[in-house]
Amino acid sequence: MKSNDYRPDIDGLRAVAVIAVMLFHFGVPGLAGGFVGVDIFFVISGYLITGILVGPKRLSVAEFYGRRVRRILPAMLLVIAVSLIAGWFLLLPGDYDSLGKSAAYSSVGFGNYYFLWNTGYFDREAALQPLLHLWSLGVEEQFYLVWPALMLALSRISRGRPTIAVVAISLVAIVSFSTAVHLVATDPKQAFYAPFSRAWELAVGGILVFVPLPRRSSVDWLGCLGLIIIVLSILRLSPDDAFPGVNALAPAFGAALLVWRRSPSPVTAALSFSPLRFTGKISYSLYLWHWPIFVFFRQYADGTLPTAIETGTVFLFTFLAATLSWRYIEEPVRRLQPMPLKAITAGAAAALMVAWSGNAISQAGGFTSRVSDDALAMRSLKVMWDWPCPQTVNIPELRVTYCAFGAPWVTAKHHGILWGDSHADHLAPLIDVVGQLEDTAFFLYEPCPAALGERIYRNFPEAPNYKDRCASSQKAAINMLRLRPDVDVVVLAAAWSGLQFTDIVAADGHQADKVSLVREGLQMLLPEIAAANRRITIVAPTPGPAEDLTSCAVNKESNLLRRRCSTEMNSKWATSVRRPITSALKSLAAENNLSFVDPGPGMCPNDQCTTYVNGEFIYRDASHLRRNLRTQTKEALAKMIGLDAIAERAKQPAPAS
Repeated sequence: MKSNDYRPDIDGLRAVAVIAVMLFHFGVPGLAGGFVGVDIFFVISGYLITGILVGPKRLSVAEFYGRRVRRILPAMLLVIAVSLIAGWFLLLPGDYDSLGKSAAYSSVGFGNYYFLWNTGYFDREAALQPLLHLWSLGVEEQFYLVWPALMLALSRISRGRPTIAVVAISLVAIVSFSTAVHLVATDPKQAFYAPFSRAWELAVGGILVFVPLPRRSSVDWLGCLGLIIIVLSILRLSPDDAFPGVNALAPAFGAALLVWRRSPSPVTAALSFSPLRFTGKISYSLYLWHWPIFVFFRQYADGTLPTAIETGTVFLFTFLAATLSWRYIEEPVRRLQPMPLKAITAGAAAALMVAWSGNAISQAGGFTSRVSDDALAMRSLKVMWDWPCPQTVNIPELRVTYCAFGAPWVTAKHHGILWGDSHADHLAPLIDVVGQLEDTAFFLYEPCPAALGERIYRNFPEAPNYKDRCASSQKAAINMLRLRPDVDVVVLAAAWSGLQFTDIVAADGHQADKVSLVREGLQMLLPEIAAANRRITIVAPTPGPAEDLTSCAVNKESNLLRRRCSTEMNSKWATSVRRPITSALKSLAAENNLSFVDPGPGMCPNDQCTTYVNGEFIYRDASHLRRNLRTQTKEALAKMIGLDAIAERAKQPAPAS
């Protein structure tokens, strides 16, 4: 391959890839697999970079890195800098802090690791992080650190014999692909972001440089097959599919068939179509700009997706920004011919300057002075979840120390367990208030909803060990309660409403709707934990807005750019989504003489749900209550929900069975 050969069809393929990614990100229906555009880019990059390193006009290592710096950094650093400026006016301090950190990592080529370590259940929704898309550039930049050395070693060993290079690169691809398949099953997030589980896609492109050209044919069957595979991948795959393991083979293979050099054909002519070719030329800038523009629009719209007209407007604005970026940033810098070491030095200095700016924003906590004092308590998800555990208690039967609250554990008249998931966790500060008033101490046990164990379990691909974790934690709790009659209060709380939309199944294979399976799981549990003088209470799901209203609440009390938003909950939706599971739990409690607490009537009187108590906004996100509420608010909210009945009933003897 000649390094200076221009392939207009590859520019067309770039256009297909970037348009697929953009339409997927913008939520266009029917294109759920558009994310495979990134995988197409990886194959293209592997092919082009390998060709540059081993072609007849191969570059020295310094020349290679000098060109990479001029190609990648100017436009990327501009996008990061503009995002930091936009964040000052739009983002809450906590989100601005996160943006600063992601900017620092991304500027120096490690954005993928930032998002690997900072996109979890209790972090800001990944889809609202303006620089999330730079994870893929991090993968490529880390690839560039290793690949030139490998190609240099292979060129010396192979001495012009392509077989050795193909075997060596194939080994890299096989090891990387095997790693991806393993991680998809054990640690999906790492599989997605880590370079060693993505390197095989770049290696596939690299192998093509050494593979003999296909025989000339009147019909480009390989090209047609490649296009069909890519189109089917875009149409058939979805974010719910395990990726980038076996499911990534199809788009990577399809891209390889199109990248593999061939004679002119109808396929190459189609990909070389002028509008596609131009889109391919600006594809790097399109990729860089589309995501922050889209995310900042969503931030302005309080997290909601744009309408069809708004999507079209955002799309056109992205094309304009990308065209200007390509015309006035990418192209002029690429035409410069500085000494490689000068380009590398200048690029490194610029990257470190932007990284320092991002780190300064993070160190300043996102500049809390930008918002009013009233908004500071809601400045980040972390702050809104902050609740210092009042005491700890060692439960020998569980072999762990737990957070305890309510009355002092040692002297309390009654002892209880609050068992569930994060929706038990967000009730802990409220039950703490109740327990102090009623001389009842609780400890928080939150590995899984109590209904889930060996017989009823949830398939949870994002947490491959979730089934075993829930089964073992349920067994441990049952054993503890059998040995501890002094634990005379059991409170079962969880995100029951959400469970009815997950993949819950019965181990024996019998079929039932999700609500019935949750009820069945609890029904099987109850005899295992029942005891004389032990009160068991089921807490129905707390009404949740299903969308993040917190940003709007903060915005209304801050000095930031006003958003298009509302702090009112969709009460009709909140009550209707709770109804099936609440009815099932209520009937279960009645049949088994259990206490039952339904937050609905108090929080949604006359089906009109409140989001403020004592003038304080009570939600942390789309479903969780804030834990850093004022004491008076916690007391009022606990009474509103009906939690005060939990401890009061602990004083009463258990009903006769």
